Amino acid sequence: MDVFKAIKWRRSVRRFSAQGVEREKVLQILEAARLAPSSSNRQAWHFVVIDDKKIIEQIPGTVPVGTRRIVSFVENAALVIVGCYTKALTHYIAQLAGHENHLVDVSIAMAHMTLAATELGIGTCWVGWYGESRLHKLLKLPRRYKVVALLVLGYPAYPSTEEAIGGIPARSRKALSDIVSHNKFGEHY
Repeated sequence: MDVFKAIKWRRSVRRFSAQGVEREKVLQILEAARLAPSSSNRQAWHFVVIDDKKIIEQIPGTVPVGTRRIVSFVENAALVIVGCYTKALTHYIAQLAGHENHLVDVSIAMAHMTLAATELGIGTCWVGWYGESRLHKLLKLPRRYKVVALLVLGYPAYPSTEEAIGGIPARSRKALSDIVSHNKFGEHY
């Protein structure tokens, strides 16, 4: 699949079939993350793959009380990849300088995973709503890992079309003229 087709075809899939994701495909998706660029090539990320349904079903329970409905769809996913960065001295130095490169690095890697999954016909949804301390406890994550986001994956419950994975219609997007400016301010690119 052409990368631009994957970008256009991708949707936030929240309804999944009962079909599991094949190990070979999970490894391809993780390889896409491994190859992602990172600040100073530090690769200070770590990805936790959760395919145990009993654990996946508990993830929505980690969010603040009264907000579980927002992420209840996670329970039906085939797997969840938790994107973390590892706390290190360079992380603290970057933070002192006002740089959040570690967050950007993990986000880039997770975007790579999203596009790789899309190419493989696997639906994804990026989830930034979680209770970190409860999630740490549930997953028994080492303290040095800081969670950035969850990537929920599975085969879409509904058939894909030429326009979109899972047949989900496109949502409106802002025009380029609304989000891009030229170095000569006031001129549009």
